[in-house]
Parts: sequence; C-alpha cells; structure tokens
Amino acid sequence: MAGREKLLDPTGFDQRAMDTTLAPRPASLRGLTAGLLENTKPNAALFLSVVGRELQREHGVAAAVMFSKSYFGTPTEESLIQRILHNCDFVVAGIGD
Repeated sequence: MAGREKLLDPTGFDQRAMDTTLAPRPASLRGLTAGLLENTKPNAALFLSVVGRELQREHGVAAAVMFSKSYFGTPTEESLIQRILHNCDFVVAGIGD
C-alpha cells in the first residue's frame, strides 16, 4: 500500500512553518484597485470580469485589473504575484470550468 495522503487544512491552522497571518480587511472597497486572478480554465475570466464590474458598481472599486496564471495546474508565478502586489489593493482569485 502506498503512503497516506496528507490533507490540507484550509483554515490555516496546520503545522506549516511559514507565516499564514491573514491580511487585515479594508474598512471600505471604495477607491481601491481590485486584482482579478484567473487560472486560465474555461469561464474563469468571464466570471471574474462580472465580479469586477459588480465590485465597481456595488462597492465603489476604482478599477478591476485582470491577471492570468500561465497554467491552471501550477502555483502563481512570483513575478505575477509581485505585479499584483504593486498594482492592486486586494485580489480575488477565480477558477473556471
């Protein structure tokens, strides 16, 4: 029998050594720039474009900027993470299919 599978804890309370402290939430989204990170699967960009429009219409977000991973099955590239960090106040990640 193969080794046991490790389950990932989505709450952030597992045994990881890295800092997983959540960023503080902004009091308001008004005037902020939203990053929209899509994973290149079908319908992800379409879904996030609607999310971006709703953020602008309902919450006063100044801009919604779309970013795309190079491949859905790999982690987001560090260079893309840095572009998002330098250009956006918060990010929404979306998946498709």
